[in-house]
Amino acid sequence: MINERLKNLNEKHINQSWQPTSADYRAIAPEEEAWNRTFNYEKVVDGKVALITGASYGMGAKMAELYAQHGAKTIMVARTPDKLEATAAEIRALFDYAEVYTFAMDVMDKQKTKELFAWIKDKFGRLDILVNNAGGGDPCIADTADEDIIDYYVEWNLKAPMRFCKEALNIMLEQNYGHIVNISSINGTRPLCGAVYSGAKGGINTWTKAIAIRCVGTGVNCNALGPGFTVTPAALNQEDNKTKTGAAAVTRSVDYLPILHTKSTRNVPTFCIDQAHLALFLGSDLARCITGQVINCDNGQYL
Repeated sequence: MINERLKNLNEKHINQSWQPTSADYRAIAPEEEAWNRTFNYEKVVDGKVALITGASYGMGAKMAELYAQHGAKTIMVARTPDKLEATAAEIRALFDYAEVYTFAMDVMDKQKTKELFAWIKDKFGRLDILVNNAGGGDPCIADTADEDIIDYYVEWNLKAPMRFCKEALNIMLEQNYGHIVNISSINGTRPLCGAVYSGAKGGINTWTKAIAIRCVGTGVNCNALGPGFTVTPAALNQEDNKTKTGAAAVTRSVDYLPILHTKSTRNVPTFCIDQAHLALFLGSDLARCITGQVINCDNGQYL
């Protein structure tokens, strides 16, 4: 395989001067055909080790469910132990073959991040898939975001996923195999939501491309998934807050999705399962030749 040839080069980085010949392509074609015939399309991540952050509810929970359904040894990470365990128990009840593990932590905790990846390496000896899903939005326009808000939301939405990617790459590059799926947002390319959140997601998009470039010629790829407005508990709470008045009102410095309310096909919803389907595809070998891409899943909401 071409990847094996690259892997055996005695250089720290890929030798960009080497180019495969037509003979190289012809040599691997039969193996590619055999792979296609034997691939398990019913369980597209069967036997893989997958790590999903923000997995206790919403999109992350649905992604964990789908990965477990398709045969992955699924590691679920979230901050609240009780909720995390309850979600894991629901998945196990749905699929008696599911291998689901939980690790309660805040993804912004640097020490816990190191402990998590050390535990993964010790228990499984590998990591095949990382889905960086944890994150959340801020309520600010650019001139109202104070230092604490900037620090918090950049740490949560950008720096924490960066650390997870770095730790995952240390494992994936060594094994010459892996898929990284960074959950971004449509706001990373068209900022309609909180300013800090949008800026951080834009950073995730560029970070995704930087990883993809680093991994060219290896068995590791990296892509970003950009959800539009999705029906999640957090999103519905934001919607509820817009209609509250008096003591129940939530003070916001900017209305969430102000343009989207009047200039989109907002009446066509996107659900957690829609995001999970794309995350599963990008984390599987079906997407092995896709890398460095930001793929939006928004049902045409931002066209």
